[in-house]
Amino acid sequence: MRGGGRKPCRQKGTGRARAGSNRSPLWRGGGVIFGPKPRDFEVKMNRKERRLALRTAFQSRVDDMVVVQTFADQLSAPKTKEVLSAMERWGVEPDQKVLMITAEKNDVIYRSVRNVAKIKLILATNLNAYDIVLADRLVVTTAALEKIQEVYSA
Repeated sequence: MRGGGRKPCRQKGTGRARAGSNRSPLWRGGGVIFGPKPRDFEVKMNRKERRLALRTAFQSRVDDMVVVQTFADQLSAPKTKEVLSAMERWGVEPDQKVLMITAEKNDVIYRSVRNVAKIKLILATNLNAYDIVLADRLVVTTAALEKIQEVYSA
């Protein structure tokens, strides 16, 4: 709080309350009592519990999962239209939220889907339960499915 270095009025004889600064929270233009402070809302979760939650979420979404072959080699250049037409062929409707899971990072796929608001691209190693539950459909490549089974199997 800037300012407020001088006592606003004398201690005695004015009939006003004692005040040491005009930046007191009681004064207009003063500070904020118990104002907001930076806070960390992160909750610690055990590794085994997190993996169990991820496995459970993934198993519950098996009906909404579409397993496809790796299609990055079929895209010669980043084309959003080609990816969206492939989604329609796989039975994914345009208004559904889609989580695409790939085994490794591919720049062509990323640049093809980054402009579509309803599609989220994620690596198999960065999987999380929130994204799995939030999505309407999951599109998983076979290589990513193998990596998920390898990393997260019991």
